[in-house]
Amino acid sequence: MSANAHIATMSLVVFVDDERLIVWARERARLLAERHASHVLVLDASSPDVPSKPRELEAAIAAQLPSGVPRTLLWVAPKTASDERFVLLAPQMRTILLDSSRARDDDAALRDLVAFRAKTPQNTSIRDLAYLRLAPWQELVADFFDERAFVEDLFDLQRITITSGSDAEGYYLLGWLASRLAWEPERSRTFRPRKSAREIKYEIERDGQARRVKRILLESHATRFVAELCEKDTGAVSLEVSGAKERPARVAPLHDVDITSLLERAMLSEQPDPVFLESLEVAGRLLSRA
Repeated sequence: MSANAHIATMSLVVFVDDERLIVWARERARLLAERHASHVLVLDASSPDVPSKPRELEAAIAAQLPSGVPRTLLWVAPKTASDERFVLLAPQMRTILLDSSRARDDDAALRDLVAFRAKTPQNTSIRDLAYLRLAPWQELVADFFDERAFVEDLFDLQRITITSGSDAEGYYLLGWLASRLAWEPERSRTFRPRKSAREIKYEIERDGQARRVKRILLESHATRFVAELCEKDTGAVSLEVSGAKERPARVAPLHDVDITSLLERAMLSEQPDPVFLESLEVAGRLLSRA
């Protein structure tokens, strides 16, 4: 437990069911405990001291943490809805933190999260690092259309292509765009704006480092918008606008936030994030058509 446990205002339960990630999880827990006085309990599922049965695990947590103190669960495991331990523990937590592209880079963990979310009360506060990491890219996309000359292109987009090293980031970006622009998923790889017959095609390409977006391509009838990681500097993004409307290419910094800070922000956010939940809902509908 944290050295400051006697003045703790929250309890952090870290559950790890992937031996490759136990060191990563312990380090994140240590850094969080240094920043905030808290009870910290790290549970390594591979240890014989950690119960494998849901009810026994619940009892072990209750025995080691004080009652009446809000709890946050950092779930470092590939399954949620299909893991009875998570299903039992989740309702007891004020906030749930997970990373649907940490343990694996396909869409399996995201599909499981969608299934869990469909069965849980609306006030369950879930935060997914796979979504939280996208904030710098969301800002870059929004910046394209802050210029008056390109506003009409935003409402004339015909094709979206997301290139990333794992699937969750691609689905989350599409879910975010669709939820903000009132697009409805139609047949496979197609959106349709509400009150419009126009179609927007989308594609998710797998390339680059896991948990990182490599490229976003947005195409209207006349204009092409590209935000892409610079090859020699992954902390910078090249921004290009070409076609009927052009803008000189430029390079912008990618304002990534370190994982511990993302976890800290999420841990301290008690209310559900409606934009994230809407993005997750759309991502789930896209996955159902994939």
